[in-house]
Amino acid sequence: MTAALTIPMRDLGFDYDVELHSWHDGLAGFRTFNHQSNEQLEGGLGLGLDLVTQTEAGQAWLTSIPAHLLKITAPFAEHQYQMLWLAANCEPALQILLSRPVLLLLICEQCCVDNQQALAFCLLGQRQILSALGYHSSKAALKFIDKLTLTYQREADLLHVKRQLDVRFCHFSRFKHYQQINLNALSVDHMYPFFTGTPLGLDLAFNQQQGRSQLMAYLNDTLHMGITLGIFDPLQRVSQLSSISDLRQLHDRWVVERNEMELVKTRPQNADFAYPQLLTANGQIKPISRYDELVAEGREQGHCIAIYHQSIANGHYCAFKMVKPERMTIGIKITKTQPLMCEIDQIRGASNSMPSEQTREIVYQWFEQTKAQLKQRKAG
Repeated sequence: MTAALTIPMRDLGFDYDVELHSWHDGLAGFRTFNHQSNEQLEGGLGLGLDLVTQTEAGQAWLTSIPAHLLKITAPFAEHQYQMLWLAANCEPALQILLSRPVLLLLICEQCCVDNQQALAFCLLGQRQILSALGYHSSKAALKFIDKLTLTYQREADLLHVKRQLDVRFCHFSRFKHYQQINLNALSVDHMYPFFTGTPLGLDLAFNQQQGRSQLMAYLNDTLHMGITLGIFDPLQRVSQLSSISDLRQLHDRWVVERNEMELVKTRPQNADFAYPQLLTANGQIKPISRYDELVAEGREQGHCIAIYHQSIANGHYCAFKMVKPERMTIGIKITKTQPLMCEIDQIRGASNSMPSEQTREIVYQWFEQTKAQLKQRKAG
């Protein structure tokens, strides 16, 4: 028989320790005091079992719990003990954990200090559970839960699920044609619900080539440019696109149009003055020496380097163009002028594409040589 596990809470300043019995004893939990009788735990621990089972005794206690149940509950650290306690003491709770663990998680979140209330919820049917918890309780809601492929590593995962199941809005119905629903799909739906179910929305959700944050930033940038250009209903225009590739093409076209508009509307007063030449160029890397060259660079490369004009004119930034081995724009930030100190801020290709390792090495080698020349000049 597995011995009970003692968690030394007194070491953390409490006036009691916690004693957890094994799976075979229903994972019963107690607060143990020095001079009074034990108190039964009313709910969960509020922390993952991995934090309290790092000792040899903890590992031995952990082996009493079925391994597949530990795996299922591992993502839900805060509520893991209570979910397992329910499964150990209630067959319907065990079946919920095996079939729809998120449903048991929602119960534990609402009843984190009330095991008896949590048990009462577990004895209801699954649709009744959703209704009792205040969520939408249709068959479609359960199908939505079954399609989720979330890891629940972040608090936002569960927050997205709760928003979708909110009985006031029934947002989850927008996903009825999805075979599976990941975090990307929920994030896009939260920010731009009109994309959900569209070809672009599906590509944004399941494209494996780009990270979620990068895709959302690209989408936001495109929409903001549409507003800047005065495009009628840019949201509808973007939602009609079929793929991320189409989004990129539209983004690049709007970048060109915005650069042209800014060139006409906001030509600065100091546009005709040459930029300070603070760093030495070479045959591969050439300085951008005037405002018109900076604008032309942004237009040719499809990015917004022109926004650095004033910083360059004031000697706080330098811009260079690279032709070989790749066409790149290089931005150098001047962090200090006396003595001159600087750092590479960006190396970007067309439409802000990233450089190859070969190109990156060439740029950094040039940069280090340039800094060495500055030091020699100062010493001389």
